[in-house]
Amino acid sequence: MKRVIGSLCALILFSSVGLWAQNQDPAQHSELSVQVMGVFTQNTNVQNLASNPGNIRNHIVTDSAGVLVGYRYHFNSWEALEGEWGYTQNGQRYYTGSAPFGSGPATYALNSRMNDFDFNEVITTPRLLGFFQPFILAGGGLVMFSPSDANFPGAMRQTEGLWDYGAGFDFNIDHLGARFEFRELNFKTPDFGLPNLLATHRDTHTASPSVGLIFTF
Repeated sequence: MKRVIGSLCALILFSSVGLWAQNQDPAQHSELSVQVMGVFTQNTNVQNLASNPGNIRNHIVTDSAGVLVGYRYHFNSWEALEGEWGYTQNGQRYYTGSAPFGSGPATYALNSRMNDFDFNEVITTPRLLGFFQPFILAGGGLVMFSPSDANFPGAMRQTEGLWDYGAGFDFNIDHLGARFEFRELNFKTPDFGLPNLLATHRDTHTASPSVGLIFTF
């Protein structure tokens, strides 16, 4: 995926140099976007159990779909800032090598709501050929995990910092358009306030492709 993003960066650079003269449209200033996204989180495997009181060996998150809403402000044809909010619901599964007190392997499962809030620097091109606009982005923010069922006593809402990067492109027709985007979110695996039971002390990442509509004004 990093190769793909690197290739896209090169495409933005060379395409914009060649087509700059063809694009005389003024830069748009503000955009609202609403997208449908997929959420695919990497499984976490724990090798060093010395710092893992709950003896968690694997953390698996179910794949899910969600919504991504954003606002982007363009300073000029090349630079913008954006804020995005993403929401999904998924299942969190924790597997142990043996349960506490040596009673054999155990599985802890709970459903959760996942909200991410991120703020990104965005590098774009002018609208190439009047309608096509690639971009790359990077930034950071917060991700919030909230238990959504009552069958796991003691589980609490947890907030972690995140950093992200991504790329995509827009197709614009006047004030309406379509956006195709990919983000990767990087953050610490949640333990839902139960560090002696569910902690892995490992980072993970979520791949999130999305597609949706944008309104430019």
